[in-house]
Amino acid sequence: MKKLLTILLLFAVGIIEAIAASGKATVNCTVYGAQGSGLYLYQLKDGEAHSLGFKRPDEKGTCKFVVDVKEGVYFFRKAGGKGHTFNHVIYLKDGDVKKIDLYAGKLSLDYDSCIVEQPNAETKALANWMLQFNAYEKSVVNRKDQSHDKYRVFEKSASSFLQKNKTKNVYFNQWLADKVETDLKYLLAANYFNFGSRLNTTYDSTANAQAFYKPLQDKKIVCNPSLLRSENGMQMLNYIFGYWKFNKVKNTKDLVASSFSENTAFICNDQVRLRYLAYHMRNIKKYEDFVDHVKPYQSLFASAEMKAAYQQRYEDLYLFAKGTQGYDFELKDVNDKPHKLSDFKGKVVIIDMWAMWCAPCLAEKPIMAKIEHDYYKDRTDIEFIGVSVDGLNRSDLWKGFVKRNGFKSLELLSNSTESIQKYYKIAGIPRFLIFDREGKIVTVDAPMPSNPEFKKLIDKTLASTN
Repeated sequence: MKKLLTILLLFAVGIIEAIAASGKATVNCTVYGAQGSGLYLYQLKDGEAHSLGFKRPDEKGTCKFVVDVKEGVYFFRKAGGKGHTFNHVIYLKDGDVKKIDLYAGKLSLDYDSCIVEQPNAETKALANWMLQFNAYEKSVVNRKDQSHDKYRVFEKSASSFLQKNKTKNVYFNQWLADKVETDLKYLLAANYFNFGSRLNTTYDSTANAQAFYKPLQDKKIVCNPSLLRSENGMQMLNYIFGYWKFNKVKNTKDLVASSFSENTAFICNDQVRLRYLAYHMRNIKKYEDFVDHVKPYQSLFASAEMKAAYQQRYEDLYLFAKGTQGYDFELKDVNDKPHKLSDFKGKVVIIDMWAMWCAPCLAEKPIMAKIEHDYYKDRTDIEFIGVSVDGLNRSDLWKGFVKRNGFKSLELLSNSTESIQKYYKIAGIPRFLIFDREGKIVTVDAPMPSNPEFKKLIDKTLASTN
């Protein structure tokens, strides 16, 4: 009996500890200006900022987030905000109930200011660092002649920053030191490519560049797990691997052609290696790419969580493999007439996923229209379909937009979380999908129309299905 009571007691303690470990924090937000735009919340985790979704403020401009947290870093951003940096941050702990006011002008890409009521010391320190970090980056972009000297000054100031911003939270102090160290390396590596997201556009060719970037040659730099404590950690790895590759091949074309899986061997820490693979695995859109670049490293996904993530991604992409039957959607056009993929059997179908608010989508529309016109002149075995994800509740706005812009292709409307978008797990637009005459997948991630490979793929599909 005594043994049974002991077991029950231990079981109860385990439950209490589990509950304590999975605490919650609440953030009550009020948005002033731009209330129609969604408010995104991100969590810093595993070397990047993970989106936790968005809330659309109500008529009073209010919305609420409830997150599972022990303690950690969270960022806010206005929907449609551009850039890779964040301007607004909060440090949350288990049990926190925080109030935040966000202000934005009509033309603001992000919130102009964010006021946290009674911010803790950790939030103040983070906000201070981000302010300095963003100001530094802004001051050196496109100013290579000044960037080296400014970096050395900023690097020295980081040490005094950490001393001035020590808190009573020992865990946070170490975490912040790791983040600052990673951010400095990120800034150095990013400067080489002028902070560009495409590494083949520009690089630092100044006379003393080799000496300035010498710290990046340290092979251990990509093995330090502390890089996972910065939202810039994964992008830092991308820049460093790009720097190594470019200095080896001296050719931006070969730099673009290289795969992330080539870099995995350079990472000598299993935790970092796994997170780097998981980071890129999530962005793979083709089953064939998954097999080529991730499957060879399957043994690294050893924990239950990572095994599940690997298997889920494998199964998701297997549905989208070339030759798999396409999803037979049913959506309505501007005249409320329903259309299915199966209605176009016998035709090669090209689908353009877009939205009225998506600038890159609209930039591709005229190019797509020209391609459509060229094919429609000579063929009847091809169909171009635009699918807007603006939402069924905006049907009238969408119909007017299509009419004003004179779109000639068949245009359909969908909710952003349903139909094609949901089935193919499309996280970003524009997105282009191609199906053969039998309605089977050719690709669910075709190049953009502005890329010559787009038309080549259509021609190849038409030729192979004759």
